Amino acid sequence: MTYWIVTSCAVSDGADLARNNMSAFWEDPTWKLLWPEFMAKEFIIEQCSKRVPRNLLQERSTLRHQKAVDPETGALMGYARWVLPPGRVVKANGEPEWAEAQVSDVGTQERQKIEANFRAAWWEPRGDMDALDDKNHVVMNRIKSEKPYISASSGHPPHPYSHSY
Repeated sequence: MTYWIVTSCAVSDGADLARNNMSAFWEDPTWKLLWPEFMAKEFIIEQCSKRVPRNLLQERSTLRHQKAVDPETGALMGYARWVLPPGRVVKANGEPEWAEAQVSDVGTQERQKIEANFRAAWWEPRGDMDALDDKNHVVMNRIKSEKPYISASSGHPPHPYSHSY
C-alpha cells in the first residue's frame, strides 16, 4: 500500500498550492459567489499564485503549513494551514513549536520579490458578502476561548477578508 507523503511547505510551492486550493474551492458554489460572474478559475489561480508565497511567510510564529504529496507522481494533492494556540508557539528552550511545519524564512532580496508579486496580484472578491460568516465567528470564538486548540484553517474555503489568499 502506498501512503501519501505529508511534509512542510516552502515558498516555492506557491503555484502548486494556488492550483490545488483554488481548484478545490472553485467546486464549492458558495465560494464561487465571492467572485464577479465573469471571473475565470484560471485567472483566480494565476493571481493566487502571486500571493501564496507571501502568505506562507506571514505570521511564521503561529502558523504551520503542510502539504500532502502523491509519492508516485510527486503531485501536490492537499494542503493544511494550522494555527497554533496562544502560549504554544515556543518551546521552553526558546525554539519554535512544531518547527518542521514552519515555512523557512527567506532573504531580503527574495522577500522583496515576493512582496512585489503579491502587490501586483489582482484580488478583489465581492465585498457585499462579508457578514455571512459573522454568526459562525461568534460561536467559533466562544468555543476557542474555553481552552487552547490547534486550528486547521484550510478545512473549508477561506473567507477572502479573514484569510490572505
